[in-house]
Amino acid sequence: MKSIVIHAGLPKTGTSAVQAFFSTNVEKLARAGIHYPQHRVDRNGISAGNAGSLMERSGHLFVASPRAIADTLADFEASGCHTLLLSSEAFLPELSGIAAEMPPEARFVLYVRDPLAFMESDYNQRVKRLPHFHPFEPVPEAYGGWLGHEHLYRALDTESVRSRLVLRPYLPELFVGGNLLTDLLDTAGIDTTELGDLSLRQVNLSYSLHALEIKRALNALPLGEQLQERLDVHLQSCPLGPTNYTLIPPADYERLRKVADDELHALALKYDIDSLEPMRELLRDKPQKPFHPQALTEEEVDAVVRHIAAVGKRLTRRIAQILAEHPEIELVYPSLRDSFAAAAAELDEETVAAGRRRWWWRR
Repeated sequence: MKSIVIHAGLPKTGTSAVQAFFSTNVEKLARAGIHYPQHRVDRNGISAGNAGSLMERSGHLFVASPRAIADTLADFEASGCHTLLLSSEAFLPELSGIAAEMPPEARFVLYVRDPLAFMESDYNQRVKRLPHFHPFEPVPEAYGGWLGHEHLYRALDTESVRSRLVLRPYLPELFVGGNLLTDLLDTAGIDTTELGDLSLRQVNLSYSLHALEIKRALNALPLGEQLQERLDVHLQSCPLGPTNYTLIPPADYERLRKVADDELHALALKYDIDSLEPMRELLRDKPQKPFHPQALTEEEVDAVVRHIAAVGKRLTRRIAQILAEHPEIELVYPSLRDSFAAAAAELDEETVAAGRRRWWWRR
């Protein structure tokens, strides 16, 4: 019997990592009987996934498309595969519309993350991508709500979705097979014996605390999309500062942990879902990560700037230039101006020295 599995997130649950694996192993998946439509992936391994396989653009939004769905089902039938596997977080707001157009055997899979981890991850992503320059606030409603915006509840309120929906906990200790990919394939009922290595490559790497703070400060500048992308890549490689940390103060953590547990419990009761109970139990006893305030010393600021200068000379010169052109912009870390000016000056001196060496070599 043929199977259709639609993976739709939720946000901040490793969707990009599994899509990067699927998109680079399309032929291997096909040999194992899994039809996964090819899609583009950017330099960070991020994409809209298979959004175009079931949806079309309407302004800045994706909406369910009967034409795209019919074409995708026809391609699946022609492929000779036994399973159609699709993945995109863009499906989430439109699950009810997609469900109305899909065959009854189609199933939807969503992952639910620890609400506190979701809140911090959403904040970090805003600093990385939007760009956001305000300090972190330990407030549930500040960063998309607890469980991935209102879309999860909207999906659960739709019978055509809820009756075909599988909710899984996004927690490494509870993954079948040890990682998100193996858990998703097991949930989809896919035999993995012919797929070989199922380890996941990390994509869209998280910043260290020092890198996050420098990006937050530089977000006040009019860098433009290209410079923002370069800065993002270089900060992902920054080894300076803690990588295992939380921005939630301990007193707020205790309060928020209780609120988050109540939210998960209410979700389980309202929709008669018991698949998240093991996650609730583990999270109640999970120790908090080390708390670090959002405050760097001038020496720490300078060290990150020197890292940027070492891996991105042109970027360093451009940021130094923009800082000089906009003295009126207030920065979270004012010493960034001196650090970038000094780094750019050193790069210029190196360029001059290198030119002299080449002149003597020609002699």
